[in-house]
Parts: sequence; C-alpha cells; structure tokens
Amino acid sequence: MTKFIELVESGRDEVNHFDAELVAEALKSLVEYCAEVGSLRCEGVWRLHRQEASALEERYSLRPPGGWRALCSLAVGTGLLRADEEKFVVGMCKADTWCDDVDQVRIRLVESFTRWLIPPATAAGLFLAMDVHPLWGLRLARRLHVDAPMLEGPLEGWRDEVLLPDEDLSELRKGVFAAMSVVMSGLRNLQPHRRYGREMLVGFVSEALAYGCEQIEESGLGLEVLIDGGERAIKGRARSMEFAAQELFDRVLVPAGVMRCYDDESCGVDGQALQAVQVGHLGRDAQRTWFRYFLANFGEELTACCA
Repeated sequence: MTKFIELVESGRDEVNHFDAELVAEALKSLVEYCAEVGSLRCEGVWRLHRQEASALEERYSLRPPGGWRALCSLAVGTGLLRADEEKFVVGMCKADTWCDDVDQVRIRLVESFTRWLIPPATAAGLFLAMDVHPLWGLRLARRLHVDAPMLEGPLEGWRDEVLLPDEDLSELRKGVFAAMSVVMSGLRNLQPHRRYGREMLVGFVSEALAYGCEQIEESGLGLEVLIDGGERAIKGRARSMEFAAQELFDRVLVPAGVMRCYDDESCGVDGQALQAVQVGHLGRDAQRTWFRYFLANFGEELTACCA
C-alpha cells in the first residue's frame, strides 16, 4: 500500500487556521517596505538578512507564517521582488494587480516553487533527494527562469557554464515535474478540517520523489543525469528525502498559507487552496494523470475520493 493511502486514513478532525489573509497582508507590506527603502539586504544567497526581518516585524507589527525570510524568497517567484546580487529589490510585477485576492496570493506563492523552482535552496534539496547531478539541476532551473516572463531572465544564485543537451533536459524536467505533480495531487485530497502526522506527510513526499527519479532512470538518462549514489543511496537517501520534504513544508507551503504545523508533529493542509496550482506547464488534469500512474505502481486505483 502506498503511504498516501495511509496518510489520508490517518487524519483526525481538528480545527486549523491557515492565516491566508495574514499572508496576503504581509506580502503587500513586504513589497511596500522594499520600495520605500530601495532594497533589502541578504545574508547568504537569497536569504533575507535577519535585521531586515526584524525591521519588517517592528514596522508592521506582524509575523507571517514561516517568517519574513521565507516569504521574501517566495516573493521572487511571483515577480514582486527580484534577487539582485547581495540584495532584494522590487520586481517588475505590480502588487496591486492580484495581492488583494487571497486565493491568488496562495496559488502564486506555491507556484514560485512548483513552476519556477524558487527558492534555490529548496530546489537544491529536491535535486539532492532525487539524485540529480547539481549541474543538471542548475541547468533546469536556469531554463525555467529564462522562460518566466516576470523574472526578467536568469536569476542571481544560479550559474551554469556547461552546455547540456536540450533533449536530455526535457526528460529531466519530466521526471522532476512528475514527482511534483504526484505531491500536489495527493495534497489536494487532504481536508482543511483534519490534521495529519508530519512523519506520514514526509513518507508520502519521499515516495513521490522516488517515483520521479524512476521516470528519469527509465528514460535512459540515468548515467548522464543522476549521481551514482553507491553507498550514499543506501545510507543517505532517506535523510535527503526527509530534508527535501521538510524544505517543501517550511519554505513553501507554510509561508504560502496552505499548511500549518503544530508542536505535536501534526499538520493541517488546505487542499482546496491547491486546486488551481500549476506544476511546470502542467495543469490539474495532467498532474492527476501522473498521480494515477503513481498509484498504479502500488496496485491502487484513482477513486472518487481522490482529486
């Protein structure tokens, strides 16, 4: 049995508060503040300086879910901010066009990762968990950023000087987005009035990542694209998958206002907020097809309870 079925069946009825309105308010405040001061300092690549985060909290008397630093990184993928060398600056997308729509705010923040692989540290964790060679990961991220009209071309923090064939890159993209499609399709089935064990959520995401890796291997690109895990594949892959799942939760879903994590290691997920989320160029129906193939691997079928 896939861990997804165990996950769904393990949910217990509890009230969850996802603070979606707070996320939207914080995002508008973040862009407003950045425009006012001109730029926001980083400490490390794409990581808001803690003094800037403190200044934002003091100025607006609020702290968004996941914190200002996580929200700032995701905002780059919406086009509201841009990562420029050692700082964040205001991007080309105007905040007043959609920031008052709470549903759109949550969709666009999640799509920062599911469409554009932003933030980079979270994407790097995904590549590591799937045994994708770092150069190939950089190549894929760079291509996605070139194709994103609101991102103004390749972003700072991603560099790739090695020419890798486009036809191979498309197979890698398919495997990565297959894994992500399974994750998003599965999470859509989780009810906002129930709580699920964080460990079980991690287990489901890990299965999805392993499935995406299988797609890459079956394409015949394994030797070129994937790292030869060897001993690491036995001893370290579980840890890297857990890290990738935690990054997805803490750096994407929580700051986007679609997940809430609690001290008892349970989590609430607003699956309804993910209904319109795109994965790469894949809409909901295409993602659902990958989810059906994934379930078939475990002898399961897509039933009426699965979106």
